[in-house]
Amino acid sequence: MCENDVKATQSNDINMGICVIMQDMPSREEMLGDIVIALLRAGQIISRRTICLKLVARIEAENSPLMQAHLSDLMRLILRNNQF
Repeated sequence: MCENDVKATQSNDINMGICVIMQDMPSREEMLGDIVIALLRAGQIISRRTICLKLVARIEAENSPLMQAHLSDLMRLILRNNQF
């Protein structure tokens, strides 16, 4: 096996590991649904502002950098114009 084959194999192993981790994460829809349910249970109004505040709290409380990035992506999606 040549050196390039080893690098390619290592890269594929890393990519497979990331894919497995991402599969274990909730989807954007699931995360947004969890936030909306939490807001409804707390008797709060559902708005872009309250969703973003809840997302910020979850990002700050999260220990996993990968999950923080995933939550931040959801925040960017919500803050984009014409998405809702």
